[in-house]
Amino acid sequence: MTDLTNNERPAPLQVAWLFLALAFAIPWLLLILGIREKWGEDYLIFGVAGPAIAAMILARKSLSSTRGGIARVIASLGVVLLGWIILLMSRQWRAGTVEPLRWNAWLILPALMPALVCWGALGAEGAKGQWLRSLIVPTNWRWPIIAFFAWPAFLLIPAELFHLAGGRLTMPAGAKLSGAYLATSAVMFAKELLFAGVLEEPGWRGFLLPRLEARYSPLLASVLVWLPWAAWHAPLDFTSWLGHSLMSYVQIRVAYFLVISILMTWLYNRSGRSLLTVVVFHAGFNTFPFVLPYAPPMLALIFLCAIAAIILDRMWKRIDLRGA
Repeated sequence: MTDLTNNERPAPLQVAWLFLALAFAIPWLLLILGIREKWGEDYLIFGVAGPAIAAMILARKSLSSTRGGIARVIASLGVVLLGWIILLMSRQWRAGTVEPLRWNAWLILPALMPALVCWGALGAEGAKGQWLRSLIVPTNWRWPIIAFFAWPAFLLIPAELFHLAGGRLTMPAGAKLSGAYLATSAVMFAKELLFAGVLEEPGWRGFLLPRLEARYSPLLASVLVWLPWAAWHAPLDFTSWLGHSLMSYVQIRVAYFLVISILMTWLYNRSGRSLLTVVVFHAGFNTFPFVLPYAPPMLALIFLCAIAAIILDRMWKRIDLRGA
């Protein structure tokens, strides 16, 4: 597990409270307004971007406005174009149905949000900006790859064993092995990567988690990230737009998110504080359970995974930050 260096000294804990205020206030206003006015899912992205934008505002001193030059501009414009195409595809390609694209220029606007985060990452300089730059250049590419394959392995291996034992698997709607289904699944993952992982994780794990770990153990810090992370989804959870029941809320935002928060802390620390790793993992748990077959009883194994991570890294002990 990687310790913090002298140049990565966390800001006072009060900065964490300021981050939460920024991550909740305007984003909640945009989400509630968007849901009430029926903007549509794609335009709620302006509210979803709240955690990343809040983190970048508070870390502005560690981000350069000039680094990268023309290459930075081209890369950011490329992200806008990519995001726009992904939004167009995700609107029209569903569960193995691939259709010719119908162009919608307005979708360029929400596509600006991940490009803004990537602009900041490409301009990050020095050790103080490494937390955001790791979104583009992780310290070890092995960990983002592990994060990508973690969910397919977690779902498919137990599912196959369960199936061999005579159990019945849950199949996503329209699931079948075909080029069209693989294409729509890839688009779904890409959308979750750019418009969920990239817009949330720079805030939750990239900014808030290290500041909590400066004061608390990784295990307690995971719990303290989980609480606002789960609560932040309330405008979506308690409206007819998403339609979660109370039982569904408890299962997903309480039990499931708490376990995921622990695993993401483990991944973030193990990967040398790679933001890309947790962004990929975030996209994975938002995508693979909806495109791959799985055995519902075997999902309980995720609790064992979290327990194993806690024991393996002794997550109840604080990270040594002496000299940080």
